[in-house]
This record gives sequence, structure tokens and C-alpha cells, in this order.
Amino acid sequence: MDASAFYAYLTRARRDLWAELRRPSDGDLSRPVVPAQGARCLKDLALHVATAEDGWFRGDLLGRPLMFGRLGWPEPASADGDWHHEDKPLDTLLAYWEAVEAATLTGWPELLEVAASGRRIPVGESRPETLSADEVLWHVMGTRSGTPPRWSR
Repeated sequence: MDASAFYAYLTRARRDLWAELRRPSDGDLSRPVVPAQGARCLKDLALHVATAEDGWFRGDLLGRPLMFGRLGWPEPASADGDWHHEDKPLDTLLAYWEAVEAATLTGWPELLEVAASGRRIPVGESRPETLSADEVLWHVMGTRSGTPPRWSR
């Protein structure tokens, strides 16, 4: 599967998702729907997708500062840093996601070079596992190592 074509698909699909997220009230998007310590509301889940891309692509693969800083937000102090943002307006969260996507598109050629390099990326600071840069690329895009999602076959 072509990574560039798949990311282009994701950028188009996000427009539909963002339009749907703008339909419910802020209260509905902020309401806990997942009984967990992590993501609890739809805003948390939306922000998680953006921070995963920001962290893995910009931070881990390209070694650049996260987009959090450009928006005046402190970088998450832990892996749980993208949870519990029910108080932030949806437009603020989507502006961050759009900034992350724009940075990804700008850095796309370099991301593909890193993905092809065979470089290994630590899964976490306290874990010994690593992923290939290519696996990281596909993981962030929502699939496994270039395997097309079932719905796209």
C-alpha cells in the first residue's frame, strides 16, 4: 500500500469527521462516554489522534519539537497528557489537529525517508520494545505495517 496515498485519504476523511464533530453541542462532546481513567469524552479521543501523530511523527521520527509549543500549550508531562480536555473548546482542539496535519504534510518526504531507513523507535522510555520507523508510520495512520485496513480491501 502506498503511504502517501493513504495519508491523503486520511486528510480527506478527517474533513468529514471534523464536520460531524462540529454538529453536537459542546456539552455532548465533553460528556464522559468511556468509563476509564484515560480518554473519557469525544474531545479526548480527538485530541489523542492528533497528539499521537504529533508525538510519533514530529517527536520520535523527525526529532522536532511538538506542535503543542507553537500553540502555546505545554508538552504533555506523561502519556496521559492528552486526556481530560473536556474544558477546551472543540475549535481549539481541531486547530491543533490541523496544525499537526499541516506539519506532517510539510515533513512528509522526510518522514518517508526515515520510514525507509530501517531505524528502530523505542515504544516508551521504560519499555525495551522498539518499532521500525515504517511500523510507526503505519500505526499512526491506523493500520499495521502497510497492511490495508479490512474496509479498504
